[in-house]
Amino acid sequence: MLPGLTRGQPASRIAVTRLGPEAVVITGAGANVVAAADADGVTMIDAGLAEHSQALLDAVSGAFDGRPVHTLFNTHWHPEQTGANLELARAGARIVSQVNTRLWLGTDVKRPWEDFVHEPLPAEARPQVTFFDMGREVDLAGVECGHLLQAHTDGDCYVFLPEANVLAIGGVIAGDRWPLIDWWTGGWFGGLVEGLETLLQIADEDTLIVPAEGPVIRRAELEAQRDMYAELFVRFRDELLFKGLSPAEAVAARPTAGWHPDWPNRDEFVTLAFQSLWGFYAPDV
Repeated sequence: MLPGLTRGQPASRIAVTRLGPEAVVITGAGANVVAAADADGVTMIDAGLAEHSQALLDAVSGAFDGRPVHTLFNTHWHPEQTGANLELARAGARIVSQVNTRLWLGTDVKRPWEDFVHEPLPAEARPQVTFFDMGREVDLAGVECGHLLQAHTDGDCYVFLPEANVLAIGGVIAGDRWPLIDWWTGGWFGGLVEGLETLLQIADEDTLIVPAEGPVIRRAELEAQRDMYAELFVRFRDELLFKGLSPAEAVAARPTAGWHPDWPNRDEFVTLAFQSLWGFYAPDV
């Protein structure tokens, strides 16, 4: 594992924050989880880590007077998003994802920066409803979702709750740290920038934007991050990759100097973002 890469570590406690009368964000389960109530029960967006699944589901139940979860969206395949899949599937919830997320959840994943294997979820815990194309393709009980192409992984999706004006964006960016670009399962730096462009077409000034990690943000913050990453993408490509630098040399060049010096995971971001360019500009590396 890359030094300092702490995503997915056990959290200390569950906390519920209201986003509106019928929507909450739950923290402390390994990743931010959005839940919203409707006439049929509750929709959840992401499912935390498996070790926190019972506490998470108890928090959802408590937030909505015991109403059942009828739909779960996995924004991507990572363990922080899929930990309660099995429990919810057995309770009768339908699980929705982009098709690539379902495929990753059905196979071993051994990423080169980790010293362990992510094993497949049981078949019953994998998404039963999938979609493929970019855009607002799936509409379930007033919830909109779409593919973000190859941003954080190649199965990233957003989920938009129009009535609550809440937009869950998964792991594409974070509100308070550098993101992880999982190029091993299809993410890449250029896709991150394109994904942010897609999200900006959906969010308005009042939209509450919930990333998988960090605080809830607004459109102005999303736009500022889009501008930053668009500039950094060009810098990584032209000043690092095209000059033949190695990943270690890219980190030493400090390409993010001047932006968010307090954000953690800087070296991990630079390393993985730089490596993600290989498949598009240097496929023979």
